[in-house]
Amino acid sequence: MAPPAAATPLDAVTTTGTRTPTVSGDSAVPVSVLRRGDILDRDARSVSETIRDVPGVEISGAPRTTAMEPLIRGLGSDRIVFRVDGARNNFNAGHRGRMFIDPELLRQIDVLRGPGSTLYGSGAIGGVIAMRTIEPDDIIQPGNDLGAYLRGGYQSQGSMWRGLAAGAARVDDFAALAAISGFNNQNLTDGPGNTIPYSADRVANGLARLQWRPGNHSFDLSGIMFRDSHVIPIAANTATTQSVTDRITEQQVYTLRYSYADPDLPWLNPQIVAYHNHVLLQERRQTGTRARDTTDLTTNGIDAQNTSRFALFGWDNHTLTVGTEFYRDEQEGTQNGRPRAQFPSASQEVFAVFLQDQVAIGDLTLVGALRYDAFSQSAAGNLPGNDVDRLSPKVSAAYQLLPWLQPYVSYAEAFRAPSLTELYVAGQHFPGNVFVPNPTLQPETSHNIEAGVNLRFSDVLRDGDRLRMRVTAFRNTIDNFIEQLVFTRTTVSRNVRTARISGVEAELQYDAGSWFAAVSASALRGDNLTDDQPLASVPAARTTLSGGYRFLEDGVVVGARWQLVATQDRNPTNIPGLAQETPGYGLLDIYASWRPTFAPNLRFDVGVDNLFDQAYRRSTWNSSPPPPFYETGRNIRGAVTLTF
Repeated sequence: MAPPAAATPLDAVTTTGTRTPTVSGDSAVPVSVLRRGDILDRDARSVSETIRDVPGVEISGAPRTTAMEPLIRGLGSDRIVFRVDGARNNFNAGHRGRMFIDPELLRQIDVLRGPGSTLYGSGAIGGVIAMRTIEPDDIIQPGNDLGAYLRGGYQSQGSMWRGLAAGAARVDDFAALAAISGFNNQNLTDGPGNTIPYSADRVANGLARLQWRPGNHSFDLSGIMFRDSHVIPIAANTATTQSVTDRITEQQVYTLRYSYADPDLPWLNPQIVAYHNHVLLQERRQTGTRARDTTDLTTNGIDAQNTSRFALFGWDNHTLTVGTEFYRDEQEGTQNGRPRAQFPSASQEVFAVFLQDQVAIGDLTLVGALRYDAFSQSAAGNLPGNDVDRLSPKVSAAYQLLPWLQPYVSYAEAFRAPSLTELYVAGQHFPGNVFVPNPTLQPETSHNIEAGVNLRFSDVLRDGDRLRMRVTAFRNTIDNFIEQLVFTRTTVSRNVRTARISGVEAELQYDAGSWFAAVSASALRGDNLTDDQPLASVPAARTTLSGGYRFLEDGVVVGARWQLVATQDRNPTNIPGLAQETPGYGLLDIYASWRPTFAPNLRFDVGVDNLFDQAYRRSTWNSSPPPPFYETGRNIRGAVTLTF
């Protein structure tokens, strides 16, 4: 008898694509899920590095931890909605990065690819990245009321030490958790052995959580604290080594969640999240005037929904979700205590209502959804305000044609209101060049057509194995695309009439218990239809092959991951300083873990990333001439985990 196969990531339950629990591989929404085990296996320093193998996802920016940002289907920055435990993360300030959390504290990462404004509002043109932090149940072993988790590791890149310590307790209906993690590394090196300047970090991240679950009610109060102390260029996600600053990056996220679920009341399943998210960057320039800058953003919001399950005619089943969202952003930038025009003092208030009905009629599943968003944006001084609103519809149909075959089609619209900085930025960009505000910018709007197929098989090569596959083709047309133009003396943002990104993505996952394999692939094409030029942000075609073997009787798992990236030769010719071709490359990672049968509370991990010390550059941060360094070279890593 073959050992039972583990559930693949396409079997994982997610709420990101529909706001209701759904198996990832059984919906008309392309959501990739990384669970706790996947996150620890990657042992990455950033969320961007953790999700790098998801089809359609690429990393943008120089290899400095907090500055790297993900792209989804060629779109990044404000075109992706980031959420941590339901709290929006709207921070974006000129090349400084957006995500400030150690992956060690995460229990799950969901990546929704493609427009998601129907459920998440402005910014979800490219997609949504939803992160959930660890809970007491992740630390407390079954049958116990107390639990602890200790993990320490070392990586040769930057001589980095990292660690995680977490403890949890449960008393009756109450449970509590406290955790702290962090790492400390020197400058990294690239494949040829060059130092990657200003890539050293000292990161500390803490998490506290209190849960109370009386009966069918659930209350969850959590706080996340992040601090990174580093010396880094102001434009940290570029290859520059100019305008260096001594920076402290801090973020605090506090959330209060409430939900109610009673099997006898299927029409009542409310979920409410209230949150406070504060990001503060304090910088002291190391040259010139040695100016002191602050960059401050506070977001307060509430997100509420109720899901009702019912049948109208007896042959149909409805899952109706109705919700509302409100949040307020307040940002302020200073230099030596005075207003800094590069990060203008401004605010916005956003109110939204949304509705989604998922109808199951036999083997046919229909989804119709609509969201209304109203924005009110303003800045200090005499600049005009900006009030916009938008309807975002979505329809999809999935049909279980055969037990193993589910084709689907969908159409969705999404939008992105211009950011406060895009509207009101002013002051010096670089010596001899100044920002020109453009408060007349129009929102970006997208129209996405998608078709795909979900396949699932069991007992393919042996009893109990599982094979899951998803193939998706899409075309996303974006009107009023906002681009930043750098002229000789001025820099200004403007609307491009039409841009289009189309592509194909594929995921295949197989698990037979003792061995496993996966393939992910994507090929994208982006065009500025107004100027008849390729879009600069669209990454090269990529395929990732991975697999491994489990020596079940010995508690040993070995595996490898091989990433193959094609040459990118579709770049615009009308953007000065942009290289016209980025060579392709291949990266091989290997890893192993051992959980001794005589000490199951111990786990040992080793791995080598970029085994052959490949010298490569990602197409998403090319320039001409190329920067004096490549991406990170070979990295040997190891970790020890103790649970009790």
